[in-house]
Amino acid sequence: MTIGTEPVALYRRLGAGVASSLGRGAILLLPLLVTLWVVKFAYDKLDGFFQPMISSIAGREVPGLSIAIIVLVLLAFGALGSTVVFRTLGHLIERVITSTPGLGSVYSTTKKLMPDSDAATGDTGFNTVVRVEYPRRGVWCVGFLMAVITDDQGASHGAVYLPSTPMPQSGWLVQVPISEIQSIDWNYAEAMQYIVTAGITCPTSMAIDKFTV
Repeated sequence: MTIGTEPVALYRRLGAGVASSLGRGAILLLPLLVTLWVVKFAYDKLDGFFQPMISSIAGREVPGLSIAIIVLVLLAFGALGSTVVFRTLGHLIERVITSTPGLGSVYSTTKKLMPDSDAATGDTGFNTVVRVEYPRRGVWCVGFLMAVITDDQGASHGAVYLPSTPMPQSGWLVQVPISEIQSIDWNYAEAMQYIVTAGITCPTSMAIDKFTV
């Protein structure tokens, strides 16, 4: 017995409808699932930071207390950071740390990675948003110019970090001739929104200019 053409067409339409619904569901849920995974990962890491000390004092774990302590510490440092005494003391502590072999290099490097920090200001770092043709001509990637390197021939190259989507903590580091790097007028937050949301949330315009050392 053979199946008629009408039932076959009906099955195909039903299959196409199911596949379309699954695709729409995945598109809607994937950003939410990624966000929840990132939040859970950050929560687990942060919440476990002070838990050993909390457990030794309270005799048991107190879920969420580590995060509350970290938030309070950040608020306190943020409030005190604007005072002259605290800023002077902070500079003295920073000088001691940076002059310590090994520890100083880790501290300096970490501070440069923080956007809008004093060490990150200038022509390089996460405050400098650029775009380069990668992985081929005609395809552009948005990234951050981390450093400028001059080779023994006198040519300058930019070390450009290209974060991946939707997890920007991983990505690629490429060396590109300075003449092939374009600076754009996006700030750090706008560039990261563009990268993390796969272009869904981003500025609708872009001012482009050649990057010059």
